[in-house]
Amino acid sequence: MKILKFTPLAFAVGMFFSSGLIAQTDSDTLKMDVTFVGEREMVVKDALKLQSWPEPRSLDNTNRDFTYRLLSKRLNVSPQWTLIEPVRLKVDAPLSRLYRGYITAGYGLHNTPLLNLSLTDLRSREGTWGIKASHFATNTPVVDVEDRYQESQGGVWASRFIGKEKVDLSLNVNRNNIVYYGRSFENPIENDSVRSERYLTIGSDIAFKSHYRDSTKLNHEVNFGWGMLSDLSGTLENNFEGDFTIGKFVETEKYTLTGSINFDRLTIGEQNPNNQSTDQVILGIEPMVTTYKGPLTVTVGAGIWVDADPESRNDGQNFYFYPKVDASIRLLKDIFVPYLRIGGGLEQNRFESVLQKNPFFYVNVDEHLKTTSRKADIQLGLRGTITNAMSFQVHARTVKYDNYIYFYNDSSMDGGSRFSILYDTLGINTFGGDLSFVLSKSLRAQLSGSVHKYSKQLEDENNEAWNLPKYQASIDIDYSFLEKFSIKLSTQFVGERYGMTGILQENQSPLVNGNYKVNLPSYIDANIGLEYRYTSRTAVWINLNNITGSQYKHWDAYPNQGFQALFGASYLF
Repeated sequence: MKILKFTPLAFAVGMFFSSGLIAQTDSDTLKMDVTFVGEREMVVKDALKLQSWPEPRSLDNTNRDFTYRLLSKRLNVSPQWTLIEPVRLKVDAPLSRLYRGYITAGYGLHNTPLLNLSLTDLRSREGTWGIKASHFATNTPVVDVEDRYQESQGGVWASRFIGKEKVDLSLNVNRNNIVYYGRSFENPIENDSVRSERYLTIGSDIAFKSHYRDSTKLNHEVNFGWGMLSDLSGTLENNFEGDFTIGKFVETEKYTLTGSINFDRLTIGEQNPNNQSTDQVILGIEPMVTTYKGPLTVTVGAGIWVDADPESRNDGQNFYFYPKVDASIRLLKDIFVPYLRIGGGLEQNRFESVLQKNPFFYVNVDEHLKTTSRKADIQLGLRGTITNAMSFQVHARTVKYDNYIYFYNDSSMDGGSRFSILYDTLGINTFGGDLSFVLSKSLRAQLSGSVHKYSKQLEDENNEAWNLPKYQASIDIDYSFLEKFSIKLSTQFVGERYGMTGILQENQSPLVNGNYKVNLPSYIDANIGLEYRYTSRTAVWINLNNITGSQYKHWDAYPNQGFQALFGASYLF
């Protein structure tokens, strides 16, 4: 084997020729033949391989702990304002500007003068006082009757704070002249058969009421009153009454105790040579507890009453017990408020209170005024405010009465037709509702109505709810315009009724008791009042009453005047 040796000279020669070839062309290097001149030594050795294999890497599967550091950064917040519509709050409406007093005077058809006067001091937190007076008179709807209706009132009152106690005092005098112009038995009205009666009432009251800001303190309210009624025939009635209420909060519950007493003595003047008197006494006490659970308010208790007059003792019952419940719940932010009420009580029928129901009532020495028991009085209703402009209430009620007073026209009276009373049981089922609109600051309206169904215990021809209507409804609208004018519209609907009379009715058979049944048709009484306020203190007004001119009868044999117009003015000072 010939060994080529590599020498520097051979290297130089090779580089010379190589550079020349490269200079000629760069693309011929792979195809050229290379000749080594000289000797070289070829050495063959084993290949060197690295003995290296892959090794597994251990992975750390443990949980790692991370630490964060909060960096304070100030943000520039730009608030966005959203307009919220007004909502109705449970607060009293703002009072109008107070004046020391006012005077209202007017005059109308049927020789009708009208006068109202009120005066108070400048008012202060310590106390205040005032006086009031009024006078009203008008002719009867019968031309031949010379006597007139007249009612005059006067009174003084005072109020003062003594520490946390408020003391109220009042004294009132009332003079009322009633004309009995109803047709007498079997004869038309004649002036010599008409009689009038004049009632004089004097009364005084004193009341004490505590005013503690802390509701956990024992708050109280106490009232005492006295009243005396007399007439031209010598009848005299004295009435004394008193009541109290004490209450205290214990956590979220309120405990209340209410009590009352009423004593009445009546001495009839006519046909009473022995000057005998009849007494009536009723007492009542009502413990109550009220609890508040969120929107739910529940009051439970009982009414315990004692009727101590002799007539009730003769009937064999003078103790009465009435359960009481008053529950309501506010739903959907007071939009709907369902409520339930269960109650009852005694209603004293004294001479003055009966005259307020029927001014033509006549009491005689043989007639005793019994106490009326109101029991099983259950009322279920729903009230609420749908929008800021509309509120409503619907209710259903059932109630039963013992010794309910009915009036009938007594033919035995001389000098005009007058009414006596009889007693019977009565059940009333009522369904009704109210709807109020506040369409704007200048326009308000209210609608109300009710339907009644009556039931009596006795099933005979006298089974009638005398003088009670089957339905009632009313519409009231107040509207202000041109800043100084206001108009008021009011309309009352009263359904058909039936009355009992001793006056002979043609082509009709008498009832078992000898009286007759008369029909009292339904009627509409519409009124309009217009006022112009010249200044904030002075105003003139005109009232048109019963604009349909209907001479309906509220009581049998007593038609009303028909159309009436009153014009007057008012001044604040």
